[in-house]
Amino acid sequence: MPLTTPAILSALTGAWRLARFDRTGMEFFDRTPDGALNSFYAALVVLPAYALLLAIRLWDQLDGTPVLQLVTVEGIAYVVSWTAFPLALFRIAALLGKEQLYPGALTAYNWSAVVQMGIYLPAILLSATGLLPSGVSEALVFGVMMAMLTYQWFVLRTALSLSGLAAAALVMLDLFLSAAISDLADGML
Repeated sequence: MPLTTPAILSALTGAWRLARFDRTGMEFFDRTPDGALNSFYAALVVLPAYALLLAIRLWDQLDGTPVLQLVTVEGIAYVVSWTAFPLALFRIAALLGKEQLYPGALTAYNWSAVVQMGIYLPAILLSATGLLPSGVSEALVFGVMMAMLTYQWFVLRTALSLSGLAAAALVMLDLFLSAAISDLADGML
């Protein structure tokens, strides 16, 4: 079923409410299996900002890498990064007896990436400009990263009705998978 503009706006409202630590944000998501599948549209919403972040991160490597190789490797890595944690989460949710909550958790997790990018991108752009002293720039990026990890923790804890420790373990798994995928892709350039 195609995703409609009202459905996207509702999901973004839910993600924004969760970012404000408002558990009622979950009510704005389509928590059905179709809603979970449609939540991968968030990857398309985030893609332009991700491409900009990638260009900033890999700027020094861009000259010596063929464009086709860069687009292929990083394109595959992007798709894998959007699917690795959801696949792991599917299995973990089943092991925890939370299968019925998985579609809503995946939906909230995916749409929360849009809010995260909306906060992370400006921080990285400001840092990359060199307008701030190095220490302030690093502190800003670190603070935003900690806020994003806290947000992910809250989303997973709320969506799956988990303990704080279990949600933290899932956030660490997501962080590990993202870093491994990124390192592997960068090593292929």
